[in-house]
Amino acid sequence: MKLLKLCIFGIILLNLAAAGVAFYGFTVGGIANALSFGLLLLFFFIKIKKVSKPNFWLLTIGFLYYFFSSFNYLGTDDYFILASVKYFVIVFCGYELVKRITKNELFYFLFVGSISIGIHAMFFPSNFGRYSGLYLNPNLAGFICIFCYSLIFGIKTQKLRLLSQFIVSLMGFLTFSRTFIVLWILLNLISIKISIKNIRVFAIGLGIFFTLIVIDESVGLKNPRFQQLRALASNEKVSTSELNEDSRVDTWARFYDQILENPIFGNGYGTFQGITSSSQIGSHNTYLLVLGESGFVPFLLFITFIAYLLIRSFKVFKQEPHLFLLMICLSMFLLTNHNFFNFYYITFLTMWTQFEIDKAQAVLKQEGK
Repeated sequence: MKLLKLCIFGIILLNLAAAGVAFYGFTVGGIANALSFGLLLLFFFIKIKKVSKPNFWLLTIGFLYYFFSSFNYLGTDDYFILASVKYFVIVFCGYELVKRITKNELFYFLFVGSISIGIHAMFFPSNFGRYSGLYLNPNLAGFICIFCYSLIFGIKTQKLRLLSQFIVSLMGFLTFSRTFIVLWILLNLISIKISIKNIRVFAIGLGIFFTLIVIDESVGLKNPRFQQLRALASNEKVSTSELNEDSRVDTWARFYDQILENPIFGNGYGTFQGITSSSQIGSHNTYLLVLGESGFVPFLLFITFIAYLLIRSFKVFKQEPHLFLLMICLSMFLLTNHNFFNFYYITFLTMWTQFEIDKAQAVLKQEGK
């Protein structure tokens, strides 16, 4: 049964279904996708003799989101029904699975996912200059790295922690995700509150920079963001025009008028994902997605859910500091990504963090703190 648990978690967390489609075609990807849901249902019905408390937060948020977003939905019914059913299977059955995943198991899965970015950079160099490994999108790969990096602060073994910090940081910087870089700096500043010794992590950052130079000279990173960074380090004049391209703030601004057109019931499922609208891009913001597609009520509940987890994780910061760091990463990442409901490793990681926060709170309550 443990093997079944790890197989399901591996397929979802390592994004094997989407990676299978990209690398081997729809047949392999489709098999991996069907296998993940089939094994998840099998695990649920075999392992669970009595279902424990379900995840009412995400079940309610999902119900309201799909209910309200169906009002103005313009796509096919089959697509909408399949998307909603898959979400509820993930939340209802998957929540029982994440309760049985340990912190170390999660870390090793994310570490493997992070390593795939380095393999991508070293053996499959791209003219694009950004690398994503199994996650196909550099920003999503950056999220996996920063989530893994946050978990490292919960690891007790000092040597494993330092080595992991270097490797995962390097993999994250290879994505050249601005979100990853900002969060990496922020987390390390917060980590000084955990221990003043964590200030040495910035020395690791310097080592990473020189490692990137070596990689650049070996395989040619061909990334304008890195070239700008090298120029700054050499006191050369730099242009910020390339760095400011594809600004998330500019992307969000394209959707503001659309939100105001239908603030109560939303504009319909897919309109802020580039699926059922004239726009070819999504909102790149989960909060805007929920508000724009399903209206104010689901948006208010979703914001409350994230704020609730942030506050509760802060309360257990002294005992489990990595949980607050995980919530910082998740809440800020959702500002730059709109795939919370259909990229299931994001949903899984959210549920795992939520469960661990609840568990830590229960321990504090028993201790009378």
